[in-house]
Amino acid sequence: MEAEDTLSQACRALPSSTASLAELVTSAPDLSLAARNSDWTLRHVALHVATTARYFAEMVEPGRPVCGLGELHDDIERRVADIPEGDPVKVGALLQDGVEEFLERCAERPATHPVDFAGCPINLAALAGLMLSEVVLHGYDVAFALGAPWPIDPGDASLSLAGLVPVLSLIVDPERTRGLSAGYGVELRNGPALTIRFTDGVYGLEASGTAPVDVTISADPVGFLMVGTGRLSRYEAVALGLLSAGGRRPELALGFPDLFLKA
Repeated sequence: MEAEDTLSQACRALPSSTASLAELVTSAPDLSLAARNSDWTLRHVALHVATTARYFAEMVEPGRPVCGLGELHDDIERRVADIPEGDPVKVGALLQDGVEEFLERCAERPATHPVDFAGCPINLAALAGLMLSEVVLHGYDVAFALGAPWPIDPGDASLSLAGLVPVLSLIVDPERTRGLSAGYGVELRNGPALTIRFTDGVYGLEASGTAPVDVTISADPVGFLMVGTGRLSRYEAVALGLLSAGGRRPELALGFPDLFLKA
């Protein structure tokens, strides 16, 4: 998918996804409830997404100081801690305001506008995909805690992956990838294909078909997103037909998620 398409589609998807998350937050009986499989409360999750959106909006500006991934996370958490608001309606409004600010910055620049994400060079289109992943995935966490539905559109999952895949180099597990040389072809069903290649442990991203791969992973976009972020068991995904593998070394597929640290 071209950068222009990724940016425009992500920016179209963000308002409705954010509104759905804000509605969940506003209707929650108690924002002190824990989110799915997390130490964070529902309030913290909502404010995290709101603050991340504003932080990403700042990242678009040229000349912004570069920080590492740990510093990025810590800075966002410090900002969340400084927000005293606890009223569900107002927290939901902060969430929508933050994403709106991000969208306004996106509207001012081309999809190929360069962004330094914790030392990893990406473009604005990828950052928009990352922002959508924040809303989609944390929306799932909130909905799960409330026992509410949270259907994820396959197109939104593909857009989220378009933002996440370029920054995977930041969370490569150095122990598990030491000396690894293997090519992983990922074919998202009804979506794009790409190649992730490790060369002596170094992560690289290639266009599909550039060179032979060792394993081809056919994946439902939602299933791949959920497995990759630890929200769905890889074995359950295989059993449900969401993931399958081929190529000369199909056994590599099941171990693919273990090559990355949990963000």
